[in-house]
Amino acid sequence: MFKVYISESAYKSITSYATTGLSYLGKLLNKQPLQLLKEADTERYKEHPENVLKNPSALYILDITSAEALAIQRTYGVMCVSGDSPNISPLIDVNDIHIAKEQEKLGRGWDTVLDSVEQLPSNALLLTDRYLFAFKRPNAGDGIANIKDILGELLPKQFLGGNYHVTIVFDNMAKDENYSFDEIARLLEEVKQQLNRDYPITMEVIGITPDCSIYNKLHNRMIISNYYLVEASHKLAAFNKDKGTARQMLIPMALFTESSLNGNSTPPLDAIDHTLSTLRKFSKSLTYLPESAHSTYLYAVNGKRMEKCLSIRNRLIK
Repeated sequence: MFKVYISESAYKSITSYATTGLSYLGKLLNKQPLQLLKEADTERYKEHPENVLKNPSALYILDITSAEALAIQRTYGVMCVSGDSPNISPLIDVNDIHIAKEQEKLGRGWDTVLDSVEQLPSNALLLTDRYLFAFKRPNAGDGIANIKDILGELLPKQFLGGNYHVTIVFDNMAKDENYSFDEIARLLEEVKQQLNRDYPITMEVIGITPDCSIYNKLHNRMIISNYYLVEASHKLAAFNKDKGTARQMLIPMALFTESSLNGNSTPPLDAIDHTLSTLRKFSKSLTYLPESAHSTYLYAVNGKRMEKCLSIRNRLIK
């Protein structure tokens, strides 16, 4: 859940300017949940910066130096800025839209599409597309190859916050007939290893069926992280290297737009919250489901098929 944690001293400094209400930071502070931090609270974050992961999708505006804030941001994948120079422009979308066409090149493929969001801090990813593995043929959209390209761009180079979390949700009944669920889980684990990051990654795979309670709520094809989303109008298996596999719009979005901060439109944050809320409710219900209900999905972690899921591990839905 997005929330602003801000040192009291920084808040007083920011709100002391008469023009604050006209700034995008001022508008964000007026519209989003806010928690003021006393000096002792800020000191605790300085001494134990890993605590920012207790609220991994928050914006932290702390009474620390810009260098200290950047170190927290790069190390733990959270948005952290100094109260002396609180630049929130990375959270405001740049209206980047890409139109892929079947069998035609689009820049460098996913490498081009993700340029506007890949530099944002990140500590977890969620990918949902019911038809992600519907084809095994590259020209039609190889889901495994596309996941490798997406993760190659979006997984941070550095992360010291324990396990980075990746969760992939798809329709197990709509997969290519030559795939088994176990094979998909194994291949995704191989992809994770091939990307050769120097931090541990938890790879969750959830194959839902039409009988699963969340099936009809996961129609949109999305990549979600803590500060951005990417929406595909047709499918996430969007490329065969740099060539499109279907005619569609691919839209990377930061949390806010200028229009949404002005109160004239809905922020992309709402779309993120809707999907995460769906999965959060599903995750909380798993402990109480009758045994028969666990047959409506398949679940694997790090390439290993599990008998059932008792809780989705991804920190985005905690």
